[in-house]
Amino acid sequence: MRHYLYIWHDPAERMLVASGIEFNDVIPALLDADGIVLRKGSAGTPRKPAGYQTLARQQLPALAHEDIHAWGSHAWADWQGAPPAPGDADVAAMLDHRGALTPPAALRSRFLAFAHDDGWYLKLLYAAWDDVAQLLAGAIAPTLGELDMDALQQGSDGYWLQDGAVQAELKTYNIDSVLNRRL
Repeated sequence: MRHYLYIWHDPAERMLVASGIEFNDVIPALLDADGIVLRKGSAGTPRKPAGYQTLARQQLPALAHEDIHAWGSHAWADWQGAPPAPGDADVAAMLDHRGALTPPAALRSRFLAFAHDDGWYLKLLYAAWDDVAQLLAGAIAPTLGELDMDALQQGSDGYWLQDGAVQAELKTYNIDSVLNRRL
């Protein structure tokens, strides 16, 4: 977790946008899954999709030791049950942000995430709010401030958390505009 958190929720899209949550912060929530599909680096194209890895639950803690910032962009989705077939075109398209922004039904995913510069930008799509609440409860350091999860769930405002204080903030995809004012 970075020393701040900017976050907002779009209930209609079942999506959170955040800055301040790093991949290592969500690994504990992913240990409830059987594994993840992970694209490291930039997205591919329709003609040449980016490759992805299928990682079992047991492999996830090792990711905490990688230089995740060096990945630049990355995308992941968790899976339950059988892992997807290697090179699955639907999974590749989803992770490249070209396909449907919902994981293929066979994955039985709770989360689909697109991130850039680990911790700078996270777009997290989810299946059930309770899973998001659990993920955030484990990811947000108490020293940042106490986020009102009911207010976040409603999706009316964005929030800035830093040094124990929580403040309302505009909802925007333009993370730089918020960070330039706040940091």
